[in-house]
Amino acid sequence: MSEPTGRPPALDERLLAVAVELTRLGRRVDELGGTVNALVAELRGEAAAGVPGGVAEGALAGPREAPRPSADASRPPVPPRVSRPYTTDPVATLWTPPSGVSAAPAGGPWGPPPPGFGPPAHQGFQYAAPIGPRPPTPVERLRGRLSGPALLAVTGAAVTLLGVVLLLVLAATRGWFSPPGRVAAGAMLGAALVGLALRLHRRPEARTGALALAATGITALYLTVAAATALHAPLPEVGGLVAALAVAAGGVVLADRWRSRALAVGTVVGGALLAPFVADGPGPLLVALVVVLQGDALPAVVPRGWGVLAATAATAPALYGLVGPFDPAGEPLGPAVATAAAALVVGLAPAVLPERPGRRPAPVAAAWVVAAAPLPLLALAARTDRWPGAGLALLAAVALLALAIPTGRAAVRLTALAAGSVAVLEATVVAFDGATLDAVLLGEGLVLLAAAALLRSRPALLAGGGFAAVGYLGALAGELPDPTAVPPSPVPFRGLVLAVLVLAAAVAALVAAGRSRLVRADARTAVLWVPLALVALHGATATVVTAALLVSPDRAGFLAGHALVTVSWTVAALVLLARGIARPALRAAGAVLVAAAVGKLVLFDLLALDGLARVVAFLGAGLVLLAAGHRYARLVARGADGGRTGGEERGQE
Repeated sequence: MSEPTGRPPALDERLLAVAVELTRLGRRVDELGGTVNALVAELRGEAAAGVPGGVAEGALAGPREAPRPSADASRPPVPPRVSRPYTTDPVATLWTPPSGVSAAPAGGPWGPPPPGFGPPAHQGFQYAAPIGPRPPTPVERLRGRLSGPALLAVTGAAVTLLGVVLLLVLAATRGWFSPPGRVAAGAMLGAALVGLALRLHRRPEARTGALALAATGITALYLTVAAATALHAPLPEVGGLVAALAVAAGGVVLADRWRSRALAVGTVVGGALLAPFVADGPGPLLVALVVVLQGDALPAVVPRGWGVLAATAATAPALYGLVGPFDPAGEPLGPAVATAAAALVVGLAPAVLPERPGRRPAPVAAAWVVAAAPLPLLALAARTDRWPGAGLALLAAVALLALAIPTGRAAVRLTALAAGSVAVLEATVVAFDGATLDAVLLGEGLVLLAAAALLRSRPALLAGGGFAAVGYLGALAGELPDPTAVPPSPVPFRGLVLAVLVLAAAVAALVAAGRSRLVRADARTAVLWVPLALVALHGATATVVTAALLVSPDRAGFLAGHALVTVSWTVAALVLLARGIARPALRAAGAVLVAAAVGKLVLFDLLALDGLARVVAFLGAGLVLLAAGHRYARLVARGADGGRTGGEERGQE
């Protein structure tokens, strides 16, 4: 009879089940070790028998694998130990057969378990699935693709294309051959490389070289057409762009037919990197040539979802459009506008065209394509005159904001909204200046914040907050009146407009943030709503003082305005205290505002005000504080009674 262990019977049953499972595992490992030992002995016997001259097994296997002699001559020699490879499998490391010990019998060292003995069926014991190999990282995948023949093929393609560029440039600068001869030489080389690639692609073992040859030949043809348009000039610009469009389209069609994303990306990268050398420097023609590459990539990007190709093709127009010089006085505006608009349309096309299910580009690639599309047009707007530049930026803003509404992808929608907001900001900055610019920015921010409050949209809240913040900072450095200036100076009417807009934008931001659940009346989100409340307080103070100065532009208006400000601060503190009975954050804000009102009375009003204004300020603030204290005490008592009554009712229940 077993002694009691002090453990629950269920725990003993589980421990016994685990012991049985370990026993079975040990038996299986014993069987596997015996099988391996038998196979090794068989193989060594056959190897020794097959060696001419009767070479012994020990001589064949070496001194390390020779059988060790036993101390007792009557006992057979101990077989060699079979080493096992290292493994992280916890089941495989439970038991390692010692040297010289053969496999245990089928029943294991403890014999077979009694029938019906094992873990209960209801406990659901399962064996863990073996851990598979670690998936390769992107760097390892890229290293595998560029190793060996692929790396040699890429290097050969790059060197060949550099030779083509040198041929085209030097032939143009040093007068080698005639212009048709230069174009014919480049075209023949490119066509020969493409023909050889088509022939080699029929053999599976030669397809890596075929892809490199095809990319090199198509890029050589593209560069030849670009040089014929910009350097050698046998082709007009429109004809050269059409020819470049046909060549690049042929390369993308071939990549789509071979289902090779590497071929498409290689063609775009080669043409985009080397186009500046044969296009006579940056300018509208260079941007147009790389926009052709981006447009030709669309037939492969949209149906196949090649995000890398889309992002690569969108980078070159954005980069060359940003750095390309443009002189409005010396160059016609039409070609530059047409090129930048084409870049915008082609860049936004992947987000508008229908996509196949499961073939969408990655969100990062799609967002980058949308963000890069308006950059040439925005850069051109910054270099153009006032109203034409504002019109170009506004055109980009309209296209982006129209894209942000219907699309269903979050990354594309947010990127389009952000880029459209930047375009509107640029259009405003280009068109206006001074206090008018600050007022327009505050007005735009107010409209967006109101829309955010109605729609409960956080993106619209962020956009409106950005506009309002830029306008508020500009107004602070510009013509926003300083309500603490002593002696008071005359303020224009636009100062009052700025102060009202600051107050309205701050209040709209607070409402929108509350309706979108971005801030709450608690201490956790105080870092967001406290600055907004301070801006609203500043706007209210500037509004009251400026309005008083406009009514009476002398010291009397200044004194009356500050008296009203002090009283209004006290009233606002009373409202916060009343709303903060159950909200500690609002209660703390009301207490701080009371302290601020008292501090303003003592530190500013007592020194700056005089006569009746000082009396009104102190009497008004004091009476409001008395009323506030009385009302606040009643509210606190009512809240305490309600809480006590509710607790008693819950106790009776």
